[in-house]
Parts: sequence; C-alpha cells; structure tokens
Amino acid sequence: MTGAISRIYYPKVFITGVGAGGRAFLTPVAEAAVRRCGIITAWAEVIKSLGFSLEGKLVLEQNCTNYQEVLVKAAKLARTKGEDIALLVKDDPLVYSAGLDSYKEVFKDFRIEFIPAVSSLQLLAAATRVSLEDCLLVVYKPDAAGNIDQSDLVVKRERMLKAYKAGYNLIILSDLEQTLAQTAGFLIERGIPADTKVIVGEQMGTESQKITGKSISEVSRGTSHWMSCMAVKQPEY
Repeated sequence: MTGAISRIYYPKVFITGVGAGGRAFLTPVAEAAVRRCGIITAWAEVIKSLGFSLEGKLVLEQNCTNYQEVLVKAAKLARTKGEDIALLVKDDPLVYSAGLDSYKEVFKDFRIEFIPAVSSLQLLAAATRVSLEDCLLVVYKPDAAGNIDQSDLVVKRERMLKAYKAGYNLIILSDLEQTLAQTAGFLIERGIPADTKVIVGEQMGTESQKITGKSISEVSRGTSHWMSCMAVKQPEY
C-alpha cells in the first residue's frame, strides 16, 4: 500500500543587509529577497529610507525596545503561514556579531541565509583610499542588556594599539556608549601622537554623509554623529 509523501515546509529567513543608507547601495539580491518574502521585519526608518513597495506583505516594525520580541513574533507567524522572512538590517548584517546568537536561537528551525551589503566601514575605506587588507576593523560589542560589553571593550582597545603599532590602519565604528571622542582620547593616552591625521565619516552612504579630515586631538575634543566611523592611517600610507 502506498500513500502520499508528506512534505514538511521549513521556512527561510533572509538576514538582509540593506547598506549604509538609502537605495544607492542596495543590491539587486536584497531587493529580490524583499519581493520573495511574505513577512518583512525592519526598523521603521530603514523601511522609510528604502521606499520599498510592500503591498500585500506583512510588515513588522522594530524599535529599540521591541527588537527581540518582533523577531520571535515574525518566526511564529512564518511557521503558521508557511511564509519566508526578510529581516532587513542596516549596513552589512555581519558587521556586528551581537545578532548572530539570537538569530540561531529564534530561527533554529529555519533555513538561514545572509545577504551581504556595502557597510559604512567599506565606504570610509574607499573614501580614505586604504585597503581593507591593511586595516583592523573595530566594532564594539554590546552586552546582554544592550550596553557596551566592558570586557570586550578592553580587548578591542588593546587590539587597536597592537595593530597600529604593527603598521596597520584602523577603521573604527562609533557607538552611543563609545564615541569617536572617547576612542580618540584613549589612543592619545596610550601614545598615539595628538597630531595624527584621521578621517571621520558621519552618516556614511546617506544624503547627510559628511567626511572630514582632522587631527586625532580634534576628534577627542569634539562631537560626531552617533552613526560615525573613523580611519586612523599610518603616517606613510
């Protein structure tokens, strides 16, 4: 006796990088993921800045207080409806390691696919004309409460010093709790000359993008937009 073969549908979640800002650096692969998926999850400002046509799709907006809760809701709906999810992430989804563990936990029964994008770090490297091969990229990691992980901060700071002294350029992403001014102040305290030339990129890839050459001393005394990054180049580079 033969019977029908039962096919179990395992939904997919596309962790989709949408670039540093606006549609200019949005890839066709990312747009295809949005068209394919029935459930779209993203921060409200990301959806607004990209101007996607989302008619007929279930859109779940995230903010700083409901981020994890929305992921759980999206996963539950995808299982129930048999839909795939496009989780839109500003910048490149693998710039930050913080989300990786939560993705694995929330979407443990999903097929997970990462779609890369142009990050603000890459845009600053291009503007500064340095090769990523010759750079240390520094991104600060949050703790479980969303604050700067202090043990990680110590490790990253020491790594910065060792890399710069070994001849590497630094490209550093700012954070609300670890501003470029704080990072610059630390580097000066640990022996980086105060007149070292740096390039600061604010709101990279957006219409408000601003790229400025300064001394690291000026950065330590000033303020930058919270979405900023800084390139500290070797003198001979």
